[in-house]
Amino acid sequence: MNRMPITLAVADDHTLFRKGLLEIMKSFEEVTLLYDAGTGFELLEKIEYAMPDVVLLDLEMPDIDGIATARYIISKYPQVKILLLSMYGEEQLVENLLEEGVHGYLTKASEPDELRNALQVVYQGGKYVQKQQNHPFAI
Repeated sequence: MNRMPITLAVADDHTLFRKGLLEIMKSFEEVTLLYDAGTGFELLEKIEYAMPDVVLLDLEMPDIDGIATARYIISKYPQVKILLLSMYGEEQLVENLLEEGVHGYLTKASEPDELRNALQVVYQGGKYVQKQQNHPFAI
């Protein structure tokens, strides 16, 4: 796959996980991190000032969850691609969100190479759904 330059925003309420993601992203030379956020509200405030190509978005956050955040971004900034992250493989929920305009889904157990590939797929206009060992499905 040809790797295109991508600007990225990351939103996850688990600080240690989010900071770990940021460290991983440093090894992806084609990815420029614009900012990270610990809540959906913080992400929505920042997106007003700097528009990323892709948002890596935790599905479950305390103030405004990833579902509501994704829906807002889809309605206001349809050019922004959304890649959801979660601890769990909620197939029906993921399928519904893909129909609503989300571009991809990964579990937090994904390998860095899979994250890198998923970012490229969604940025280049495709849909990416991680294939679960126990719950295989793909778009």
